[in-house]
Amino acid sequence: MIQKICGRIDGVTEETATLELGGIFYEILIPSGLTEPLRNQAKEERPVTLYTHHYIESSGGGGNLFPRLVGFTIASDREFFKLFTTVSGIGVRKALRCLTVPVKDIARAIEEKDAALLAKLPGIGPRTAQKIIAELSGKAARFALSRSERPLAVADKKEIGFEEEVYDVLTQLQYKPVEIDAMIKRAMVANPNIKTTEEMVAAIFSSQVTADAV
Repeated sequence: MIQKICGRIDGVTEETATLELGGIFYEILIPSGLTEPLRNQAKEERPVTLYTHHYIESSGGGGNLFPRLVGFTIASDREFFKLFTTVSGIGVRKALRCLTVPVKDIARAIEEKDAALLAKLPGIGPRTAQKIIAELSGKAARFALSRSERPLAVADKKEIGFEEEVYDVLTQLQYKPVEIDAMIKRAMVANPNIKTTEEMVAAIFSSQVTADAV
């Protein structure tokens, strides 16, 4: 299990950082809030240490499994992320997008049962907020003591407000979070003016029919 990597930044995208260590290049998923800080470190040619979480991602459908790493510059951020993703229905990629307020504020909201704050996180909504409180209450107190004021993720201006409903619908149909993410992205590319759950589900169905016909 890879817990930490210290190396040279070879490249940074909106979703990943590539670190070179001993001639081996590691592609690591990162929260969007780290994109600019890591790019600045790359320009200064300074080595970086990322505290990593290893997980297995399914491609869906074909049953292929891929090992992935998620990286954070602060060890406690990694630990909170691991805890957060234990909530049923919150996968790694969804969690990476939704942590748009500082960890300490999310942890405090969990312990104080502030569902209103949690529901405002992208892709969460009222039902998932209540689920987070039910599953994590009593486990997040130490993270509320964090001194970091930096959110892990940058809010996506294109975030759709009805995403939670789409997740609920497709989860009931036995789709996995990684599959749902891909479906939503394809539908939004095909029709960026989607405004309701019904329109999104229809667009996803249309894209799936097209894909199956190819």
